[in-house]
Amino acid sequence: MNGKKIVIVQPKSGPWDLAGQRPPDSLLAISALPYASGYDVRIIDQRIDRKWKESLKRELKDAFLFGTTSMTGPQIKYALEASKFVKENSYVPVVWGGIHASLLPEQTIQNRYIDMVVCGEGDYALLELIKALEQDNLLSVKGLYYKQNGQIRKTPERDLINNLDKLLDFPYKLINIQRYHGINLQEGRGITLITSRGCPYRCAFCYNTVYNKNRWRGMSAKRVVEMIKRVTKEFGVKNIFFEDDNFCASVERFEEIIDRILEEKIDIRWGLLGVRADTLKRMSDNLLAKAVKAGCVSVDIGVESGSNRIIDLVIKGVTTQDIIGLNKRLVKFFPRTKYTFIMGLPTETESELLESVRLALRLIKDNPSALTLFFAFCAYPGTKLFNLAKEYGFKEPNTLEEWADINYETAFLFNPWLNKKMSKMIQNLGFTSFFINRNTQYKINSAFFRGLALLYQPIAKIRFENNIYSFPVERWLVAFLIKTWSRISVKLANL
Repeated sequence: MNGKKIVIVQPKSGPWDLAGQRPPDSLLAISALPYASGYDVRIIDQRIDRKWKESLKRELKDAFLFGTTSMTGPQIKYALEASKFVKENSYVPVVWGGIHASLLPEQTIQNRYIDMVVCGEGDYALLELIKALEQDNLLSVKGLYYKQNGQIRKTPERDLINNLDKLLDFPYKLINIQRYHGINLQEGRGITLITSRGCPYRCAFCYNTVYNKNRWRGMSAKRVVEMIKRVTKEFGVKNIFFEDDNFCASVERFEEIIDRILEEKIDIRWGLLGVRADTLKRMSDNLLAKAVKAGCVSVDIGVESGSNRIIDLVIKGVTTQDIIGLNKRLVKFFPRTKYTFIMGLPTETESELLESVRLALRLIKDNPSALTLFFAFCAYPGTKLFNLAKEYGFKEPNTLEEWADINYETAFLFNPWLNKKMSKMIQNLGFTSFFINRNTQYKINSAFFRGLALLYQPIAKIRFENNIYSFPVERWLVAFLIKTWSRISVKLANL
């Protein structure tokens, strides 16, 4: 070690953090190079460390740099809380990265608790920033916004990383991996992996169109399988959830990964966070069967709407009939298929939203194991739908604090084109959709919340099917239980 300590905080994301946590993969990614270069990197995770302020204060005593990440929504609130704490208890410089800071760097850097913003991928940027601070030469770091003599300055844009195979393995030693979980695809421990970045498609709501410039870059199949073998050997995991935005952008790579898993007889169960319906539609039954044989049991697909007009608006490249046909095909392959819908988009009507409900019910009828989750539309900066939302009256937040209030559960409150009835429908559908199928439990790692979900499932199904949103007693109860559970957790941590 060269004596320089770097402290990085993983912010909380809100009440649903209590349902279970996945490893802070983005922080592990940016820590790999500094750690390998001899720097003392400390990761503090607000989601699992109830005494995170005590931990942070202790680490700040001899820290050289503090960093945190940011996603649009509540995570900003908690990242700001940590940044304010740093400023009030030390002279350590504060740097922000992540998607939100990268999309709105000028607004982000204006916050008084933030000294620097790194735009884009941080795998090489963090070490470059550390070296630049040591040499007092911030101009050498691309994609950097910083304050100097009361002025905001910026450097040229940072290029995307082309060869992901050159990236170092995650330094899992920096966290207690036993405190994290993947998704419970079967008995045994789980973990998350990310093997690619970006997406070549142009969905009108997606941050990838701005952040990754519609480019997809993937690790080679060989490197992916090496990562799988490493985590299964080191941690004894049996479940792997690939969190790539588009794992199957290259079908050839997808098949090669499957072939290598089968050739090496790796005993795992795995699921995909990101796979497009049109991509699955093009895959042969033989390829899907081979994926199942290699351990694939779960795929997550963005449907977005049951209205073909809305599907065209968001540029998905499929139709509702395509989705219905695909769902019937997937029944014989995947025990768990998750479909996600977006509600309350600009120009969407009540009848179109009800088309989404009918499509969700049709998917469940044809495949009783299917999950159909509904999320409120969030106007993310720089996307096509963000600009359309502004045309329909959306007021762009002027500060980080204002952005912290917007997320997929509350976004409808900020969308002026929605009347009172539509807002109530969105709130009801968003909440009940999480519980209308018993399979939802595999997405929740907490036994406490799995039990609640199981008890509530019959009521949720009735509310969802009939769009009953009057007297939402259970929502109030869940909010109370979450708040109570949070307080109990904090008290237990302080014992």
